[in-house]
Amino acid sequence: MPPANCEPEDRYGSLNDSWDRFGSVYARVIEHYYDPVDHDAIMRAAIEGMLRQLDPYTQYFDEEGLRQLRQDTTGRFAGLGITVGIKDRTPVVIAPIEGTPADRAGLLPGDLIVAIEGRETFGRSLEQVVNDLRGDPGTSVRITVDRRGVLDDWDVIIVREMIQIRSVAVAEEILPGIGYISMRQTRFSEETSAEMEAALERISALDVKGLILDLRGNPGGLLSQAAEVADLFLPRGAPIVSVRERSGRREETKRSERRPPSPHLPLVVLIDGGSASAAEIVAGALQDNDRGLVVGTTSFGKGSVQTIFDLRDEDRAALKLTTALYFTPSGRSIHRESLALPGLLQPVPFGDVSLPGGQLLSVVLSSPDFDVAGDRLRARFDLDERLSGQILQTTLGDLAGRGSPRSASVVADSASFRTNGGRPVYGTGGIEPDLVVEGVVSPPYVQELRRHRVFFDFVVDYVGRTGEGGAQPSPEVDDAMMCAFREYLPGSTAGVARGRKLGQALEGLRRLADEFGWDGAVRARIDSLELAAGRQEGAEPLSADLESYLRSELRRELALRVEGRKASLIIALKDDPQVKAAVTLLRDPTEYDRVLSGGLE
Repeated sequence: MPPANCEPEDRYGSLNDSWDRFGSVYARVIEHYYDPVDHDAIMRAAIEGMLRQLDPYTQYFDEEGLRQLRQDTTGRFAGLGITVGIKDRTPVVIAPIEGTPADRAGLLPGDLIVAIEGRETFGRSLEQVVNDLRGDPGTSVRITVDRRGVLDDWDVIIVREMIQIRSVAVAEEILPGIGYISMRQTRFSEETSAEMEAALERISALDVKGLILDLRGNPGGLLSQAAEVADLFLPRGAPIVSVRERSGRREETKRSERRPPSPHLPLVVLIDGGSASAAEIVAGALQDNDRGLVVGTTSFGKGSVQTIFDLRDEDRAALKLTTALYFTPSGRSIHRESLALPGLLQPVPFGDVSLPGGQLLSVVLSSPDFDVAGDRLRARFDLDERLSGQILQTTLGDLAGRGSPRSASVVADSASFRTNGGRPVYGTGGIEPDLVVEGVVSPPYVQELRRHRVFFDFVVDYVGRTGEGGAQPSPEVDDAMMCAFREYLPGSTAGVARGRKLGQALEGLRRLADEFGWDGAVRARIDSLELAAGRQEGAEPLSADLESYLRSELRRELALRVEGRKASLIIALKDDPQVKAAVTLLRDPTEYDRVLSGGLE
């Protein structure tokens, strides 16, 4: 009880003062601004300016934004079921989604969409194309397809359906005795737990001896689905996550309510810096309950809860507001405080432009997958595909301005917590792996080729040429294919861009030679440099290490074109060091138990 002479705190005094200041400014603008004002636009700007002072997860949604939010949380949209990009100013099918109208219609990666309802698509923006392809379920759209290796274009009439964006991308036995379930770069939506339950039933039927659950790059989603997925692995009554509101006003702990289908199957969970929110809840719950080992790198650290508040009738506007924090069963906060302001308000440089890190982060975290995130980045910030691809390859931590990774000394000094079995875990924000294994970092040249989508474009052309007789090539990258790829590189989008950059640099040297009056010998050396660079570009001599990266990228794209998205995802695991580490643990029960008991230093 407060002392009798203390006045109760005026909780609304400062709020009333703020309203008075805002009203005074607004009134002066209305009365004295030289031009009529758009009240809706001013109020929208005022709301967004206020919310930017909070965190990147608090957002105001108008009618269109609310529709997109519902699509993300349900994992459903009305359309054909294809991911589309732009190739040489023409829409291209990146990949159809398995089991969708586009897949049943026989569309393949690399097919060009040259017309929609008879209207040519050349030069149209990606946003315009996507809007034309989407529509109400049951309606149809006629598209004209151009496929490399097929002489004539043809029309396909496809009936739109409600498309379910799957959370579980793969559920297979990837090696003898090793099951693998991938939620990598997908999202926790309304059907996730049902998909996971079906995946576990499939894996159990294969009689595997160990399971890998891949949550890398998963930006999260619905809290309820995270709890239900963890429930499928934990014994009944085990704590999963606690949700605490401001100042401890309310705390709720979610516990497992079901009997898991495979309660004793050895489990390794893969995470990285892109694993956030719901993905971190699952990883933290399994780690704290000693249900499995976590392998990879420290997760992102998005441990806050957002609540949707309707603001107008007829679903016209809503506020998504951060209202609480997550805590793992051991009491750790998932939330990384260093992601708070002001870092998220700082612009992040990408080439010649700087973009707001918090807004980029919000787009990526709210998108159901990276393809959709790329579409939204291009539409919102008017970006080309190269730049949006570069943003998607940037870690979430760098977008948030988190800075350099934490050192071992920082982790050692942080507050420690204990799992059920007594292992120490740390409350530094995010989930610390039981075994740290760095992922693959491709050489800059390979990243450049990927940003320009060179591997995809080459494979589409190569398959079109080699498959003209009707036979599909083997999904293997042989020496003939590598030779063809080296010949393709100089004329590729990346090769042209490099040549243009080289030409600009050499022209700058020539201008300097003119400005400073350098003699002819200098000019001759510049000309020699240009010739040598041209020969180097044409020959593309590759080190053994670089060639292995190129073969890996081509193998994945070839599998996508010939066998589909699932095969491409599985092939990408072959050289994955984090997957290899997980397999080693699952095949060595002694080492698995030693790490699970805290025996690893």
